[in-house]
Amino acid sequence: MAIGELTIGQSEYKTRIEKARVVLRRRRLNALYLTNPTRILYTTGFAHITTERPIAVVIPQEGPIFFMGPHLERDHVKQDAPLISEAHTYPDFPGKVHPMRFFAKVLARKKLGPGSRIATDSLQGSAGGWGYRGPALNELMRETKFTDGREIVDGMREVKSPQEIRLLRESAKWSQVAHDFLMESIEPGMADVLVGLQASSEALGKMLKRLGGRYRQLKWGLSPVVVGFRGQVGPESAIPHAVYTKRKIRKGDVLVTEAGVEIGGYTSELERTVIVGRPSSKATRYFDAMFQAQSAALREFRAGAPCARPDEAANKSVREAGLDNCLRHHTGHGIGLDGHEPPWLDPGDPTVMAQSMVFSCEPGLYVPGYAGFRHSDTIVVTRNGKEFITKYPRDLEDLTV
Repeated sequence: MAIGELTIGQSEYKTRIEKARVVLRRRRLNALYLTNPTRILYTTGFAHITTERPIAVVIPQEGPIFFMGPHLERDHVKQDAPLISEAHTYPDFPGKVHPMRFFAKVLARKKLGPGSRIATDSLQGSAGGWGYRGPALNELMRETKFTDGREIVDGMREVKSPQEIRLLRESAKWSQVAHDFLMESIEPGMADVLVGLQASSEALGKMLKRLGGRYRQLKWGLSPVVVGFRGQVGPESAIPHAVYTKRKIRKGDVLVTEAGVEIGGYTSELERTVIVGRPSSKATRYFDAMFQAQSAALREFRAGAPCARPDEAANKSVREAGLDNCLRHHTGHGIGLDGHEPPWLDPGDPTVMAQSMVFSCEPGLYVPGYAGFRHSDTIVVTRNGKEFITKYPRDLEDLTV
């Protein structure tokens, strides 16, 4: 990625493809067949919208990478995916000839039929969704051996490259700008969704003015800037993944905010607990306990440490505060092209942290009928510890409006 660019460079995509081919050769696999849009984006740089129309990108052990999908993507592939050499397209879904039968014929023509061994992230041959129905690819090609190939790409994604970390830092910079606009917009009597939309619009306008043509949105969404509350206002903030709230912001409310900005397909995570008006002693108690739990977790980030360790430290802090009944989820997760991706900061994940892995760190406390308390920061693991990718005030005084 050259200076000033806000996407992954073609040389890095070439490196990723070659790493995948090394695995194919080692496992004596003829090709990698991908349907998941994130895995396709990660390996080839092709960003698209997944619908009912099946799409696949095939990376052979040797030879040109090829695309299979609907006609409507033909020009898109040619324009935005220079590493994909061929596009084989069908008219539309469901079509007189089902797209999956078309895919089977293309694979056979490419000498990936009987006797071949293909790693894939979908035995069905499609990402599915949006009402998709059709025969499974592995049923249409019984003489071809399909194996689970999800880990080929997913394993590569766990440790982030310098280019990926740079994009996450740029995302965090604009997330912080967006959160500042949010803090300025919070007022009792306002609907949470309107406050969020206003702050998102202001942050997006400032970002586009500054970045201009350097910025390009790669993920599908109404806006690349998302800042707001996601329904986590007052008592609703005790529900970690609430979608909306029926009530307007009130003085004394506890709010759990979120801010994320997509840069080159990558989005950091910034969340804060905000108090409207003077914090009560009850709110202060839970806020401090949450703050101490996150601080305990943050001390455990370093290369060579088990991924479970930050979660253990956060939970121990909460138990010592006598609030373990307020726990609802683990301490964090990997983050990059997806908002949630492996590894997990969870006792069930045996992964050992490695330098340049990136995680959210977000232990939360939830009191039904009252409020939720959660900060989330994006953290990159270093050899001897960690660095904050998100850099935003964490203390109660700065988060009172």
